[in-house]
Amino acid sequence: MTDRWVNDEVINFYMNLLMERSEKKNNVPVLKIYSMNTFFIPRLLKHGFIGVRRWTLKVDILEKDIIVVPVHVSGVHWCMAIIHLKNKSIKYYDSMGIPNPKVLSALEEYLKEESLDKKKIAFDTSGFLIESVNDVPRQMNSTDCGVFSCMFAEYITRDKAITFSQEHMEYFRQKMIVEIVGGELLQ
Repeated sequence: MTDRWVNDEVINFYMNLLMERSEKKNNVPVLKIYSMNTFFIPRLLKHGFIGVRRWTLKVDILEKDIIVVPVHVSGVHWCMAIIHLKNKSIKYYDSMGIPNPKVLSALEEYLKEESLDKKKIAFDTSGFLIESVNDVPRQMNSTDCGVFSCMFAEYITRDKAITFSQEHMEYFRQKMIVEIVGGELLQ
């Protein structure tokens, strides 16, 4: 199991489980979560806001606390971007430690255009912390990036410090299988 990549279907399903957990009333802390599809970033980077404008017609993402954005770099490496509206930050988490200012810039611009398009008001990101986070756990192989990315999102959406490491990945793989098969995240 440790030598398998996690694909876009698994990532999307897991991100949906994060959103479902945030909608349950017994979740503490209650953070309103929205996740973009794994195809959001490639479309945004290729076509700009107009390419993803219709993706949020039925949801006001600017009313969410956290927007989770999976990033598939060059089709071979998973990372996670987190727009934390409540904490005023846009952060990029890469288990290989490679920054991605292009994605960060695109997400900042997306927020501004989304606000102008849907709310007809300017969105001010001047007080936002926008960064590729350096101090994150690193993967020690070429196959665990998807699991790391899912766990970055899972921990952040629970408002928990990122305390895992490479040694936890096999456990997280097994846990994710149970959660996906059961259709619900374990506490």
